Amino acid sequence: MKRIIIVLSTVFAAVCALLVIISPDYLSMIIVGVMTLIIAAGFAFGLIPNLLYSAGLRYGQNSIERVREVHADNVWTAVVNSKPFFKQKKLDELFDAYLENVTSQEENGVIISDIEDVINDETLAVYSWRGAVLQIAGILTALGLLGTFMGLVTGISSVAFSSAEATMESIETLLAGISTAFYTSIAGVILSIMFNIAYRLVWNIMLRECALFNEKFHLYIQPTADEQIRANQYLNTEKMIQTLEVLRTNSSLSLSRASTDPAQEQRMMIDILSGMRHGEFTFVLEPVCSLADRSIIKAESKLQWNHPVLGTVQPSVYMPIVESDGFIAKLDQFLWEQICSVIRSWIDNGAHPVPVVLNIRKTDLLALDVFDSISELAEDYELEPRYIEVAIDESAYTICHDEAKKAEQEFISNGYKVTIANFSGNLVKLGETKADEICLDLDSIEDESEIESIFTQAMNARLKMTCEGISSAKLLADVKRFGCMAGRGSHLYSEMSREDYENLMNYSSQQ
Repeated sequence: MKRIIIVLSTVFAAVCALLVIISPDYLSMIIVGVMTLIIAAGFAFGLIPNLLYSAGLRYGQNSIERVREVHADNVWTAVVNSKPFFKQKKLDELFDAYLENVTSQEENGVIISDIEDVINDETLAVYSWRGAVLQIAGILTALGLLGTFMGLVTGISSVAFSSAEATMESIETLLAGISTAFYTSIAGVILSIMFNIAYRLVWNIMLRECALFNEKFHLYIQPTADEQIRANQYLNTEKMIQTLEVLRTNSSLSLSRASTDPAQEQRMMIDILSGMRHGEFTFVLEPVCSLADRSIIKAESKLQWNHPVLGTVQPSVYMPIVESDGFIAKLDQFLWEQICSVIRSWIDNGAHPVPVVLNIRKTDLLALDVFDSISELAEDYELEPRYIEVAIDESAYTICHDEAKKAEQEFISNGYKVTIANFSGNLVKLGETKADEICLDLDSIEDESEIESIFTQAMNARLKMTCEGISSAKLLADVKRFGCMAGRGSHLYSEMSREDYENLMNYSSQQ
């Protein structure tokens, strides 16, 4: 590149010097001298920086080859420790900024940026004043035209016809002016063409070196962001398929054992976030019935993940991950808003819907002001409290008792019905509660003989008890005998989509 700089500088210096020397007069000499200064500025701020960038990018390509040969087992680490990578100040500064950004992205577990986001023709154009340098060819031509008009004006202004002698002198002056006019135009056009050709040649050399560097970097060091996304999606799908296979083939495998691999959890979390963005999460509804006549009195809402490859993913697969990560609060907020929107559509369609239960977990209480969140949604969708019930998970009373009691009080005070969900039978854990009812999780009771005792304790404490997990006619008969008035479970109704629920309740057909 130094040789190219020397050759171009010598050629332009020789041409400019020749044009100055053979200038027909001082005006032409001054105009050509100004052109020479402009070309020198173009060299300093345009051509030379681009040639140096080209040399740096070529050195960067060689650096990639060197680290591949010496550190084939860990190329990325070798690149990070290879200083200077370009042997060009500005390119090394940009590369250091890129490495710092990559380090931060790796720590946060996000897709690593493309090297082209930092080192590209647009960035290098800014640092090489491309916008200004591109104007130089036009300025040289304009200066030539300016000299033309100045020469013509000078010649014409001295024309006089008072005598033959005066006429001859005027003609000589006019011809000298015309000579200046044509000379500056010719000089401007010559220098403009030369500079334009030289700059575009140098710019295209730099573009070629930049493209070659980025291609080698993507090939040997770091794939593009699109390639990383495709690879991650493939790995996520493969890992999730493996996880589901393990869960299907070994039903006794505990969730904690199925999700102890941090890398697997991270990959699944990425897929969950992608699913949120692409509308893969929706909800299902499970009717809650009056056990006396099996009429539907409300509906329990639950999240459902419809994966494009795996189909419906069971909550047991992804819930432990989103709960440990804290993202469950975002999913619950999403579910609450979806339910409020659907209730509003039912009402607008002329239906009088039964309440829908919104579940509140311990993570929601710790991460959100759940009362404000749900009451704001109810206000936004113009829903009265009678259309919404809230179910606070039993674990919230044991892990964050104060927050659970506060939320319970706020909802009750504002006309919302409150249920304690997933109750395992230990009333002591709940303390003094003013919840409207407690929903006993029959699946959590190992000995069915304990169910009667739990109902007896609740009756003595004047607490209304309902049940979830009624999976057989025997269980239904037992809980009815113990005094249970309402419940849900597969023996009554299974979980169903919104469309199936609307058909069941005849919501969609009402006018």
